[in-house]
Amino acid sequence: MRKLDYKWRLLAFISATYFLAQGTRQIYNTVLPQIKADFATSGTAFTDTDFGLVGSAFTLVFGLVLPLGGFLADFLSRKWMIVCGAALFSVGIFCSGFAASLGALLVAYGVINAAGQALMPPSNSSLIGQFHVETRATAFSIYQIVFYLGIVVCSCASGWMASLGEGGWRRAFWLFGAAGAAWAVVISFAMQNTPQPQNASGGDEKATLREALVAFVGKPSALLLMAGVGAYLYAKYAFNLWIVDYLRRSFGETVTLREAAFHAVFWFCLGSTAGVALAGRISDRIAVRNAKVRFDMNILGLVLCIPGFLISAYAPNASLCILGTGIVGFAAGVYDSNFYASLFEVVKPRYRAAAVGVFGCGGAVIGAVGPAMLGWTSTHFSMSTGMASLSIVALAGAIAILIAKTVFFNKDKEQ
Repeated sequence: MRKLDYKWRLLAFISATYFLAQGTRQIYNTVLPQIKADFATSGTAFTDTDFGLVGSAFTLVFGLVLPLGGFLADFLSRKWMIVCGAALFSVGIFCSGFAASLGALLVAYGVINAAGQALMPPSNSSLIGQFHVETRATAFSIYQIVFYLGIVVCSCASGWMASLGEGGWRRAFWLFGAAGAAWAVVISFAMQNTPQPQNASGGDEKATLREALVAFVGKPSALLLMAGVGAYLYAKYAFNLWIVDYLRRSFGETVTLREAAFHAVFWFCLGSTAGVALAGRISDRIAVRNAKVRFDMNILGLVLCIPGFLISAYAPNASLCILGTGIVGFAAGVYDSNFYASLFEVVKPRYRAAAVGVFGCGGAVIGAVGPAMLGWTSTHFSMSTGMASLSIVALAGAIAILIAKTVFFNKDKEQ
């Protein structure tokens, strides 16, 4: 009973950390209109491409550091990887509030914050996968729901602080940076050190770096899943970074900054919560008989993104644009419910943390292009055109995962 109790307490600790990590990641997106306005008063001209580069830098650094977090999680303490990651990203968020230039913001938010956040996901997912076997997708769904809640809370709070006037956006970074640092201290005492899974002979599941890489690269379905998550992150990060600014510039006469921050995030996360809860429960039940359902949920999520992007791009009014945001959110929830669980179907348990690192790295490197590319498209064409182009990226990701499911899954599946 004690072990059973701890697996849910562990999920609570990890999810609360994820709440802060993912929520603070959204602050930049939410307060971007005011950052642009404040920096414009300094006399330095920045384009949408420049501001998009901050988001792209975050995603790129996150992706490049993620494999390090995965490999260290397989060989060192997963608890301390989570604690150190929480402390580091909190420093980056806190320092972002002092940024006096776009370059300083890029370093604090795009590099320090990203590096800290990248140290945690492999350990998070590995521990959840180890403790939750029959309840895996349900546990990951809870994990994702808390993530959405973090986005709503941090976005609404930061949007409100930004609306208070000049410099309001800085208070959001200071507040949540300090909260993250305090939480890192809490979990350093509350979490237990959990040994790696044991192999069939009863020994620790230690693996060499070479073995971990071969285990991942040797599975075509894992590589195609990585391509799929890259397309997903490209579209999602680009959409989330620019949607608040897009609402303001397109419907500014009817939508204030506070309202744009709320509606862009609340309806996205409400849809995501419904999608992840529904898809997680359905896939857990069906996966007992047919594990391919986890791939089906990935494909379905990407396909459902397409109408959401198109509606948001060409909506004639704010209400319809917000509806499109909710559809994209629901689709993202369907995808999120199984993107780790689907990977775990084709990777041995001993390599899961490292696999998450490689998987996330490849996906994030692809996804890093999205925010800057959408900013570039906005500058040279229009934001509507850029939003609509995200539907093509989502379709390409769905096709990659469909190939993984139909061609390689039966050969690659792990018991």
